[in-house]
Amino acid sequence: MKGTLRYRIILALFVGILGLAWALPSFVGKDSPLRNVLPADEINLGLDLKGGVHLTLEVDVPKAVEYTLSQMGQDIKAGTLDEKIVVTKTTVLPGEKLQLSVVREGMQEGFEAYLDDHYGSALNIELTEPQADGTIRYVLAMASDYRKNVERLTIDQAVKTMRNRIDQFGVAEPDIRKQQGSRIQVQLPGLDDPQRAIELIGRTAHLEFKLVDDDVSPTQARVKGREVLQRKVLKADGSYSSEPIVVYKEALLSGEYIANAGTNFDQFGQPYVTMTFNTAGGRKFARITGENEGRRLAIVLDGEVYSAPVIRAKIVGGRAQIEGNFSTEEAHDLAVILRSGSLPAPVHILEERSVGPSLGQESIDKGIKSTMVGFALVLVFMALYYGFGGIVANLVLLLNIVLIMAGLAAFGATLTLPGIAGIILTIGMAVDANVIIFERIREELRRGLSRGQAVAEGYGRATLTILDANVTTIIAAIILYQFGTGPIRGFAVTLTLGILASMFTAIFVSRILFDLFPAIKKPVSGLSIIKPNTRYNFIGRRKIAFVVSTLVILIGIGSLLVQGGPKYGVDFAGGITVQVKADHDVDIDSLKGAMDGSGLDGVVVQRLGLDEDNEFLIRISEKGLTTNMVRGKVQTALEQVPDGKFEIQRQEMVGPKVGADLREKALEAMFFAVLLIAIYISGRFEARWFTAGIMAAGLSTGVYLLGLINVPMSVLIFAALGITLGLCWYLRLNYALGAVVALIHDVIITIGVFSLLGKEFDLTIVAALLTIIGYSLNDTIIVFDRIRENLHGKKRPSFKEIINISVNQTLSRTLLTSGTTLLVVLALFIFGGGVIHDFAFALLIGVLVGTYSSIFVASPILLGFGPSSVEEEKTESPAVA
Repeated sequence: MKGTLRYRIILALFVGILGLAWALPSFVGKDSPLRNVLPADEINLGLDLKGGVHLTLEVDVPKAVEYTLSQMGQDIKAGTLDEKIVVTKTTVLPGEKLQLSVVREGMQEGFEAYLDDHYGSALNIELTEPQADGTIRYVLAMASDYRKNVERLTIDQAVKTMRNRIDQFGVAEPDIRKQQGSRIQVQLPGLDDPQRAIELIGRTAHLEFKLVDDDVSPTQARVKGREVLQRKVLKADGSYSSEPIVVYKEALLSGEYIANAGTNFDQFGQPYVTMTFNTAGGRKFARITGENEGRRLAIVLDGEVYSAPVIRAKIVGGRAQIEGNFSTEEAHDLAVILRSGSLPAPVHILEERSVGPSLGQESIDKGIKSTMVGFALVLVFMALYYGFGGIVANLVLLLNIVLIMAGLAAFGATLTLPGIAGIILTIGMAVDANVIIFERIREELRRGLSRGQAVAEGYGRATLTILDANVTTIIAAIILYQFGTGPIRGFAVTLTLGILASMFTAIFVSRILFDLFPAIKKPVSGLSIIKPNTRYNFIGRRKIAFVVSTLVILIGIGSLLVQGGPKYGVDFAGGITVQVKADHDVDIDSLKGAMDGSGLDGVVVQRLGLDEDNEFLIRISEKGLTTNMVRGKVQTALEQVPDGKFEIQRQEMVGPKVGADLREKALEAMFFAVLLIAIYISGRFEARWFTAGIMAAGLSTGVYLLGLINVPMSVLIFAALGITLGLCWYLRLNYALGAVVALIHDVIITIGVFSLLGKEFDLTIVAALLTIIGYSLNDTIIVFDRIRENLHGKKRPSFKEIINISVNQTLSRTLLTSGTTLLVVLALFIFGGGVIHDFAFALLIGVLVGTYSSIFVASPILLGFGPSSVEEEKTESPAVA
């Protein structure tokens, strides 16, 4: 025993020292001598904590395909001349088709041979049609494999170009990565001007030099080979207007020949952009200017004419400049864009989120405060309630936090505001494991076991219960990470790290401390809220509980029906939101009045968090607005509030496409979490992994068949839940059935309460619901474990009595585990700030309802569908709590 204890101490010390070494760099100064001996890894702060801009962009791949087809048409037209084949027309048709016309005179066979030799793997001939004028019309389509390659190269080039622009712009630690499909995610920490970021990143920067046709009036825009573009002109009063200008469609030179770009100032101090061409571009530019002296050459950027100077003489040396009444900042950014190259296709902004540095620091301060308050409440409670055992739990809780910080640093994870909430939540959940162990030790002591035997028995029987309870939460966290976005993924990471650390510290490290002090005869002495050997008839009250649950659920569903469904936040519904903070108490009605006069349609103003926070959320549902336009109008409206001084802290824009995607992902995440938990419960409690696999296969088949007939995602998910319940009943997966019904019960009630209170559903609420799905089962698992144990006892009461006895035996740990979690969630609710307020509120509801459902929903469901006698239960019983 002593030898084993020695090795356990060494392992615990090793893990603790290693954790401290990785956690410290995030908290010591850059100049500290400790930096020389500690790892270089630090905890990365998310944009919601340090401020910055988050963008989700979509590359317009069809445009890139059209451009590629157009280039192919020009290349084919030029290349066939060497073969004495005349191509008279090249046109890109809708549907990504290329149309060509070939002069017939014996050229058809040669033309098709040319296509096969040069474009055999890229283009397919779809149509060959003789025309009345003697030509042959060809319609070509891009081969699917070649199109996929064009799509891949387009996205890769877009990412490379964006990275080049951002690197030259000077943003520290940018994060640019490809997402699903043709989407790109960009995160720019420390940048508080989202509009400038969008201009920098999202501008196509397609530069062309085109001759101006001064002989054609803009009203004659349909003249063959010409087009009308707009030129921005500075008026005398300082404002801008546009004037039409006719140019030739054919570009004589493009931006691909630019080798460098910079800025300079004219004699009036006005900035302009300088360009230097590469060798080939310089020769072309000299030829163009030499052949067109006295004519105007338009410099066209993204379809807009910036300047159209007269060519006075042939220009050699490969230099040009763009004058456009720029500000210094605009000229600098345009030079950066031109140096970095043009994007291969336009990009569209699907999602935009910006957080000011002041809100980030405020979130950190509130996160630290709520963590400290929650931590202090747990420390005091555990010390008073369990005495020596409580002190042990507090010590390992400190180690638990160190290990979470070390894990975040070592794995390069990003700490977000929801991530801080995850740390706070794991403080309560880490103590839950100790509560389960300590309550079992108390029970064994009451049975007359010695101190050593009680500790050994308590740890031995509680381990599997702790494992089962935590695995369900980890399942929910993994699903959350898979389907979530930035900040939500941060929550999933910290929650998972916290659970893993808590299992190690509670099961392994705390046992070492108990073994080190065997002289303490009452290791878990202290207070007690539940008297031992209670005999309350919970199962006898199940009908009343069912009526109460049904009424609450019906009220919630009724509220949803009246409101036409959940009240979606900007994450799911799309639109623009602006978070503002007042420097003193402001009446929300005066703020609403000011926003009514802002000129914005569909404005909703609501208070964020507690009244004393003086934070408000302004939501605008009007379409076709940029965040920059909204910000300006909101700022003007805020100035009209009497005695009001506001700071815009956060701004978000989510397009309808992203909103719809996020809604589907949220539903999928909740469904898969329930399904995986049902499979785990079936395998662990009934040893029926194979049957659980059959259930999963049957469910997948049902969902697939429904998907074939284009059933909407929301209907599909609810149908899948119905199939899950039906399969659990048919396959007699009774523990899983009780657990799934309890989970659905908890989620529906939480959603119903939010609907009744008019609260919005966004990604953080989905994170809370998934946490509820994982965590609310903890108490259910504690009860189920005891039922399974009692089914194999020497006494053979009825199944109803076994359930009732089990609920009573585990009542203290059920209430205590929920109580400790409620302490930290309450601290988060009060001190966490407006951004996290609704998240904490959802958890409060979920923990309370989950405790209720473990006693009055899951257990009665098990009674209704479970074995009627002990003989029907065939599974083996491992040692459980």
